[in-house]
Amino acid sequence: MTTTLHPPLNSDSTLPPAAEALEQLLQRFIELSHKLNLGLPTVEYDKNWLSECIIDEQPDEKGLVKWQPKIRRAEGVFSQMEDALGVKFHPDVIAFYTHFWSDGIVASHSNGEISLIQIWNSEDEDMLKQNLLGHAFAKQKNRLPLTLFIGCTYNDDIIAIDNNSGHVVLERPGFAPHETIANSISEFLNQLTPTLKPYNG
Repeated sequence: MTTTLHPPLNSDSTLPPAAEALEQLLQRFIELSHKLNLGLPTVEYDKNWLSECIIDEQPDEKGLVKWQPKIRRAEGVFSQMEDALGVKFHPDVIAFYTHFWSDGIVASHSNGEISLIQIWNSEDEDMLKQNLLGHAFAKQKNRLPLTLFIGCTYNDDIIAIDNNSGHVVLERPGFAPHETIANSISEFLNQLTPTLKPYNG
């Protein structure tokens, strides 16, 4: 038995390609959990780190609770950041971060395993914004092309979206991107195979 994400994101509007690709990836993740673990994914329960994603706040004997991605409707999430930076974020960045509440996931890519960031709760969102803002200000200070990170590789490369082109790139902290790995976030997400390895972002 598999669990689909409800309500469907495109029930009342056309999904941006980035959000649609993310939904499909998260669905593959849920289906993998049902196939291998016969149920929803689990996460260690923390009473100070709750989320709408948690299905039941009563932890099991191992201190774990079941969860699944939760659809959200969010507008203007990055408006203040855009004003502070004097730029508009690429639509793919906004689509990637504002359509779901979810834990991050670990996935396989042709470049190796990667960790993909998602937003677990409002506090997590605030921390992400602070980190993105610091990243973006550093780019501006060093006169480097603006990128906005979405994850990392296990070789400590940052996975980011080029804010101008929408390409998904690899870069090292403090440097310009050194490799383009996909022409868009939707193309990149479609290349990923989810795993059930714990996310430690």
